[in-house]
Amino acid sequence: MVGKWVILFSKDANGEIIKDEFYGESYLETYTKDGKLILDAQFLRDDLKRNGITEPLEFSLIPTFSWKTMNNETIEIFASEDSRQNRYGFSGDTLIFGYSNGYMRYLLKRK
Repeated sequence: MVGKWVILFSKDANGEIIKDEFYGESYLETYTKDGKLILDAQFLRDDLKRNGITEPLEFSLIPTFSWKTMNNETIEIFASEDSRQNRYGFSGDTLIFGYSNGYMRYLLKRK
């Protein structure tokens, strides 16, 4: 789990690829040894633009995220005010997250 992962794509509950704001952008998620989750700054900038905000990204306002795994099948991600749990697994160099709504998200280990 520790390392840099490139977001490849997500699938809906029917197994169809979702062409959303993540699709084709190669955003990174970094999971550190000390349990921090670092989101790609470019994703955050793009998200501001998608929401009509033109000011520069203020890094001090980015919430902090942390993570831990349980039973080699569940990851819990903590944000500033809440947390969520998802299933996870690996297929070769691909990390796969499973969500309660049936969606799946695929990330490729960055070399």
